[in-house]
Amino acid sequence: MSIRFKVTLPYLLLTLIVAVTGAYVVTRLVSSSLTERLSNQLLEAGRVVSDTMARQEIKHLEAARIVAYTRGLGEALHAGDADQVVLLAKPVAGGLNVESLLVFNAEGHESLHLIKQFNGTIIDVSQQGRASTLSIVEKILTESNPDSLPKRELALDPVDGRYY
Repeated sequence: MSIRFKVTLPYLLLTLIVAVTGAYVVTRLVSSSLTERLSNQLLEAGRVVSDTMARQEIKHLEAARIVAYTRGLGEALHAGDADQVVLLAKPVAGGLNVESLLVFNAEGHESLHLIKQFNGTIIDVSQQGRASTLSIVEKILTESNPDSLPKRELALDPVDGRYY
């Protein structure tokens, strides 16, 4: 073996070892950085979804309160005047951009059911006197406390088959 190989071979091996080690370290740092970035993005996306759902829930509660406290609606429900319930609740639902509105009387029978169509029109699909099949209505009626906190539940609309 010539002197040239004896001098350059150790430096060549050292250079290869340093290059492989450097590539390994850089790869580990980049992959751990990517994993951390992905985790942070997933956490941020979770926060955004949670905040959006909370805001949507607040909008639903506000709309429900506005409909519930519409002047004369309670009296019309109590009297069983379905025409007056429609006359009072339909404009409010349209103004609040409500997608689905179900109004039940104290016995749990449907008084009004409005659904907003994709073109923006609101149709009345009420089945007067039909007993509620929604568990949230039954829970509210059995609790019978108008001062209780709002309830939340995901339910399937019996007419259009969408979840609300």
